Amino acid sequence: MLPGSGYTVDHPLLFWSCQVLAQAGWDVITMRWDATDLTSDDCRQFVETGADLLDGQLADADRTLVLAKSLGSFAAAWASARRYPAIWLTPVLTNEFVAAALRTYAAPSLLVGGTADPLWRRPLEQPHDQRVIEVPEADHALHSSTGWRQSLDVLHETLTAVEAFAASATGQG
Repeated sequence: MLPGSGYTVDHPLLFWSCQVLAQAGWDVITMRWDATDLTSDDCRQFVETGADLLDGQLADADRTLVLAKSLGSFAAAWASARRYPAIWLTPVLTNEFVAAALRTYAAPSLLVGGTADPLWRRPLEQPHDQRVIEVPEADHALHSSTGWRQSLDVLHETLTAVEAFAASATGQG
């Protein structure tokens, strides 16, 4: 699991996504990083180095699934080259490197983002095995501006999609 720069596994979206995956039988390895001084030019190398560290711990795994949020989406080209199925929560689609990697992603993937997120742009082109969930009025944390009940509904919808995607990815990667 590759988190955002400030949104860690301790936050609801990633915490519960990891719980869903663990309960579905996946071994979940999470990255923690300090991206405080990271510049936009350094994001790709920083995230890919972290992804390599996690990947090294998975040498004996019979399957791999990438779960990433925001900053973690800079691993898209890295994960695509390995043909890992992936779940991209609020990917940084305003960055052309990330957007291009997801447009040509080489394995099944799920993208979830909100219309109130300034880093989200609904993909106009997408691979045939890519599912996109666009949440109206949800921000970069997938919180709804219409209230806490709607935010919980968004969390539930996202976790249900994570569960379904992980089930379909079994045996891939």
